Amino acid sequence: MKTFQDFSDEFRFNPELTLCVGTEREIFVANAAGQIVPMAEEVLKVLHNQNWCVRSSIDHIQQFGYELSACQIESRTKPCELVALGSELKLLQSTLDSTLNSMGLSSLYCEVAPDDMPLDVFPDPCGRYQEISREMTRDVLLAACQVIGTHFHVGMPDHETALRVYNRVIKSCRRLCELGDGSAGKRLEIYSQVARNPEPQAYATWEDFYKFAVANDFVDDPRDCWSLIRLTRYGTIEFRMFGATDSVDTVLEWAKTCYSLCEDAME
Repeated sequence: MKTFQDFSDEFRFNPELTLCVGTEREIFVANAAGQIVPMAEEVLKVLHNQNWCVRSSIDHIQQFGYELSACQIESRTKPCELVALGSELKLLQSTLDSTLNSMGLSSLYCEVAPDDMPLDVFPDPCGRYQEISREMTRDVLLAACQVIGTHFHVGMPDHETALRVYNRVIKSCRRLCELGDGSAGKRLEIYSQVARNPEPQAYATWEDFYKFAVANDFVDDPRDCWSLIRLTRYGTIEFRMFGATDSVDTVLEWAKTCYSLCEDAME
């Protein structure tokens, strides 16, 4: 188990990226008939050949990546100022759509997939997804695979500022859940079957956060904290409650809301 210092050091903040915004948008891969298909690996290979999935030594962002479900693909913008986010989102969406179209496939933005969707797990080269899914019942695996969403990261300059801002913005969690809901609450209901402690908790100090991480089994890997708002090891506050949409304008409105909450909390 990690010590407090090791845990704290996992969270690396960059003052130069303060209030920069990054997004993660998940989609289902669909065939010509509109059916969800487990073809993420094949699509990502094509994107890799186009140099969209190569990890850059400069920005450390793979702009298209995989999820637990072999039917999902995630697109990721680089951290940028809010005014530049729209062009980044449009570029990634058009790139993904043109690649899928060339393969006879398409993006599907439904927040909740049918119960009979394929349950293939992506062949994660690190083996993490295979390990996670091995312990799941079929119902839990279905819940983990059948929902998609949009996540937002807002950069923080240091540990103390991040904790202070986090404790303020979590008070808006319920309002944000309502704002980002496109499935009459179904997506978050399903998500709660998989996520441990989805409601974000306030922490008086980083030591309190460490104790919570120990008690909830994510001290060795902060990615295993499934809260709807969370502190991340990338030096950001992440908002994880928003649904899926093909509208860049809607994604931008959600991003502006998260940004404004963080900006106001820093004052």
